[in-house]
Amino acid sequence: MSQIERDFMRQVDELVLSASPELQAKLAEIDTAAQMSGRTFYDVYSSLSDEDKRQLIVLAKK
Repeated sequence: MSQIERDFMRQVDELVLSASPELQAKLAEIDTAAQMSGRTFYDVYSSLSDEDKRQLIVLAKK
């Protein structure tokens, strides 16, 4: 695993660990999509559109 991949996973982990209840609900939707597709949470998160990622970041800052 490259350093970039580790950094990405650390950023996502920090987002998850500090998530508000509203953000947790959105992240749970991503997790469900990951489980249903057989992909990892990180893969599904990384494939989100820029707009979707911005919305998650806005929720994280609330």
